[in-house]
Amino acid sequence: MPRPKGSKNKKISVVIDSIENIDVKIAIVKSAIATLTEELKAKKAELKELTKAKVEAEKFAAEKKTEEDKAKLMEAIAASGKSVDEIIQLLHSEN
Repeated sequence: MPRPKGSKNKKISVVIDSIENIDVKIAIVKSAIATLTEELKAKKAELKELTKAKVEAEKFAAEKKTEEDKAKLMEAIAASGKSVDEIIQLLHSEN
């Protein structure tokens, strides 16, 4: 059975079209990767800033709690009517 005229050319044009479509798809994927990479860098920078802010907030909260505890302790000492030396002796005798 003879081959139809022009059938060979059709296969080549289909392959060329496929290659062009693949090239377009590759360009689209590369563009998407570049966009996502930039977004990732931005999110990492944002995460770094948030982590720093969290550490600073925790440090501030710890300092504030220490000051509050110190104030409560000073109030308790003043309310007890004992001198500092008496409280120190009391603390040493309990250990």
